[in-house]
Amino acid sequence: MDKLAASSKAFLEKTYGCSSSGDAPDSDVEGFLKSSDITAPEIPVDLQWVNSQPLSIHGSLSGRYVLLDFFTYCCINCMHILPALHQLEQEVEEDGGGLVLVGVHSGKFSNEKTERNILDAVTRYKITHPVVNDGNYDMWNTYQIVCWPTLVLINPEGKVVLVSIGESDVGRVVRFVKDALRTCPPTARTPVPHLTPDIAADSAEQAAKKILSYPGKVHYHADTNSLFISDTANDRILQVNCLGEIVGHFPKPGLQTPGSLDPTNRVPVTSLSSPQGLAVFGDSVIVCDTANHRLVTVPLSRGVIEDGSAHVLAGTGLQGSDMEGGKSGLEQEISSPWDVQVVSLDVLSGCHGHILLVAMAGTHQIWGYALSDIAIAHRGATTVHKEGAMWRLAGNGEEANRNNSYPHKASFAQPSGLTYDGNKMVYIADSESSTIRSMELPSFAVKNVVGGGFDPTDLFSYGDQDGKGTTAKLQHPIGVECPRSSTLLIADSYNHKLKVINTKSRVVSTIPHVTGLLEPSGLSYDHSSGDVYICDTNHHSVKVYSMTGAALEEEGSS
Repeated sequence: MDKLAASSKAFLEKTYGCSSSGDAPDSDVEGFLKSSDITAPEIPVDLQWVNSQPLSIHGSLSGRYVLLDFFTYCCINCMHILPALHQLEQEVEEDGGGLVLVGVHSGKFSNEKTERNILDAVTRYKITHPVVNDGNYDMWNTYQIVCWPTLVLINPEGKVVLVSIGESDVGRVVRFVKDALRTCPPTARTPVPHLTPDIAADSAEQAAKKILSYPGKVHYHADTNSLFISDTANDRILQVNCLGEIVGHFPKPGLQTPGSLDPTNRVPVTSLSSPQGLAVFGDSVIVCDTANHRLVTVPLSRGVIEDGSAHVLAGTGLQGSDMEGGKSGLEQEISSPWDVQVVSLDVLSGCHGHILLVAMAGTHQIWGYALSDIAIAHRGATTVHKEGAMWRLAGNGEEANRNNSYPHKASFAQPSGLTYDGNKMVYIADSESSTIRSMELPSFAVKNVVGGGFDPTDLFSYGDQDGKGTTAKLQHPIGVECPRSSTLLIADSYNHKLKVINTKSRVVSTIPHVTGLLEPSGLSYDHSSGDVYICDTNHHSVKVYSMTGAALEEEGSS
């Protein structure tokens, strides 16, 4: 498959280049389709399926084009290609069919290999096509896959004709599939037989009976004594009071789309897509509008979410590949911001202003957004940024677990959670490396706190082990919170646990009283009461745990 992957990439680049539209010459498409003589390996008969009864490449799927999407649901790159694949499915169906998309879930983490968790992911991502659980890497090995995501196109005769590795060529793959359907039509276009009613849709219906659907992040705001919750799968944020009652939400049903700019030249917002991280600054809630690749600010009126008038703080609405930044927020393309943290630089010598730290999961970096004019003094030099500027702070864009005193030489792997100790230290839940990292201000130097291993390229050093430093093992942590000096709480998401870290000793231990969680992802702490709010994501609820040892209580689950 390596040779076919290389020839596929060369063909896609040569045929489609940088152009975003236009059909390729029929002769080129037909010639490439006939250039491979690799018979597609069959799908093992004993694998579990979601959204479908078992399917067969050379049986029930014969006569059609089949596009295999090898993915793992934790992976941000796999998430990035889903919108393009969904649109392809819709367009092909409208044109008469002939293509079947099959997700092959070859889970990276042990938690991702169980059918229940895959079903939750399929529901959360609104995937409706068949998905097969390749938990033991049977198909991964027979198709010689090397990374996620990988797309494999099989023609109606059952031959593998295209292999595309990574997310960068998905647009070209989509165009090639359309051209293939036009140039060499499939012999079968009827719906795939033996499809069962959509199991994921049934699960989604059950989730819809609850107020929340896969909530991702939570933020306690002391001034209003309320919680702001990212109701991620419902594409909205909620504001909940201390009694668990909803007092505000955005967007609101029936919110009309205004013109492109309001009178103050701000880009208005009427919808969100898979929102994640939240922060309050002044009289606004800042939201990671993650799947829309932007940051949105939602105003508060007398401490309550206000109707309308939300606008874009940063991002163009399109996924960006820029790893440096330097533009103003509205002009700066960004990629899947996952969490945000407001930091006042006034506590640091020679520094001033407010900066918004952004966990940029899509480019594996930490970025900054100037909430005011800011100055950062370090090693005798002062760097000034005007309000609205946005730039990279740490991370070279490589997906790795590399710590370095020079922040631009450090590497992250899908940073998904941020917290600040109020002094000089920022802590990062770096999910794909299964680590908690620190970033010191104002140098932005990056160090390990717990988890991971010594090899910066090893992103499989995970587990469930309390201990010190790298002897401790985590599994895809997504949330981190600093309730007090020298103490961190972490949502060890794929171990379904809440853990505590002593940052001085770098020792992590499991909190035994907190049980029954399912992929918890967001944390927030109420300093006045000592309560910790936990997004119990796959249970569609926010739970509260008292640091004094009280039992868990639920909010927003029904």
